[in-house]
Amino acid sequence: MIPLEYRLRDSVRLEPTPAGSWRVLCVQPLSVVSVNAAAARLLERTRHGASIADMAGDLCSGEERIFTVCEYFRARGILEVGRATVDPDVAPSVTVIVPTRDRAGDLDECLRAVAHLDYPRDRLEVIVVDDGSADAATVARVVARRGWRLLANERNRGPAYSRNRAAREAAGEILAFVDSDCVAGRGWLRELTPYFSWDRVGAVGGRTTGYYTESRLDRYEEVASPLDMGAHLLLEARGTDTFYVPTCNLLMRRSVYQEVGGLREDLLVGEDVDLCWRLRARGVYLVYAPEGVVRHKHRNRLGAMLRRRADYGTSEATLHALHPDKRKRFPLALAPLATVAILSAAMVALEPWLLPVCLAPPLWDGTRRALHLRRKGIHLPARRVWSTVLRGHLSMLYFTYFHLVRYYLAPLAAAGLLAPGVWLLTAFALLYAAAVDYSTRRPCMGYPAYLGYYLAEHAAYQSGVIAGCVRSRTFRSYLPAIQRGYAWRPGPGAE
Repeated sequence: MIPLEYRLRDSVRLEPTPAGSWRVLCVQPLSVVSVNAAAARLLERTRHGASIADMAGDLCSGEERIFTVCEYFRARGILEVGRATVDPDVAPSVTVIVPTRDRAGDLDECLRAVAHLDYPRDRLEVIVVDDGSADAATVARVVARRGWRLLANERNRGPAYSRNRAAREAAGEILAFVDSDCVAGRGWLRELTPYFSWDRVGAVGGRTTGYYTESRLDRYEEVASPLDMGAHLLLEARGTDTFYVPTCNLLMRRSVYQEVGGLREDLLVGEDVDLCWRLRARGVYLVYAPEGVVRHKHRNRLGAMLRRRADYGTSEATLHALHPDKRKRFPLALAPLATVAILSAAMVALEPWLLPVCLAPPLWDGTRRALHLRRKGIHLPARRVWSTVLRGHLSMLYFTYFHLVRYYLAPLAAAGLLAPGVWLLTAFALLYAAAVDYSTRRPCMGYPAYLGYYLAEHAAYQSGVIAGCVRSRTFRSYLPAIQRGYAWRPGPGAE
């Protein structure tokens, strides 16, 4: 059973054509798709939401075929996806694996949350791996109090080794990884395990939110943590995108984990990214579900947080060497790219007269789209057409300027010594990308404070990326790929 349901987006219109076929009009992104009668029936069936199992029965088709068609329309912004209701009595056996080091207090709270999970006790195994803690005796007492299994490394071997060791001794069908500085919600396993009712799903990750909320840094992490993958369900198998799920909240079939060889123990950071990409390369689906929440005790001191962001950045060069197909991709959207190019040139050249020229690409784009719709006999209010076009161009500005801020602050600052206009471009890119993220994420802090953390975070991550490239003696991870038809997801956090 494929445990997914699809719903037609509210902004989508489905209407017949004079020729007897059907067409689907999507306002955002603005597109028109011609479909046959069978596809129209399927889309109409999803107007109020429908599971794949129900649609397969109603339309006398196989679930895999229904899934393929629904994913085609989801990729075009026509359908939304979520989890379907499944039999609550179906619960695979699960081994919860918790690596820890020098965190006896955090471990105690983590295990207390595991003990209160809404999951059958006879289907649950817990293995804690002490990775060379200085307070090993305290860790042992914490685990013994719960009556669960403890494995102790003779010395610090790293989280990848610890997880692999526990996985080799696990009995559960599903391996559930959680960090000792995380606190799982009561429904963690109950909400994520249903996805494994589809045999093509190899791993499922849940949402990771912040534990602390007191300081401004806590509130920044609440909306900007790289461990939080967002509020929308995602699923991918083979592909050149960089989608992954962190191991602090990851469930995986034990058989699949064994087939891919587990985590690479030579990677100090990025081992979870590598694992997910190797899994997907086998054609197995990785699912991210915005449920199954765990709360992570992030580093709530600025220096520690920035050092960790820099550590994350160092993995990019290594990951690119291991997976050269996973490159930074830009969509070949000519009109929005022209807007970005003209605006950037005006700032670099310090030529204000170029600013009005920035209006030319969206004017041309909007006129072209309006004429196209008219030729097809589609009548939309002009404001809808133009607002959609403008939104697309502003999204491309965000997509490009976020990339500049994420990876090129240092080179741009140096280039500004030769061309001062580059500093203007850098400042505008930073202010614009941060303003978009601030308005979308709505952190509980003022914009100046948010901007300060934003700049510090990206500078730290970028320093790590550069250090990793220097260490690996290659900057190939910086080379972008421009791809026609690449379905980029404009919005906060796009990378």
